[in-house]
Amino acid sequence: MEPGWQVDDVRTATGGRPVKEFLDGLSKSAKAKVSAVLTMLAQDGNRLAFPKSRALGGGLHEIRVAHPEGPFRVIYCFRPGRRVVLLHAFVKRTQQTPPNELELARARLRRL
Repeated sequence: MEPGWQVDDVRTATGGRPVKEFLDGLSKSAKAKVSAVLTMLAQDGNRLAFPKSRALGGGLHEIRVAHPEGPFRVIYCFRPGRRVVLLHAFVKRTQQTPPNELELARARLRRL
């Protein structure tokens, strides 16, 4: 069996951890649900498929978490060495992923 994937969150130039801060701000039940899907990502990596994960293009993927307080999305990318980097997390309020949320994730990907 293959080893799992290392899941980490992006750090800003000033040392901030925006994804961790978002996740820390969730209710206990929402945090548990997101954490369960992130555990699946750590186990399955690029084999995690729809409906839990989907490709967004340009090297970006999203975790999809249904919850009464959500739905939540965590945008991530794969890096060499079986690494996953969480780039951005937000509550999805519209049918399509808002362009500004995607652009923020793309900007963080470019800085990696």
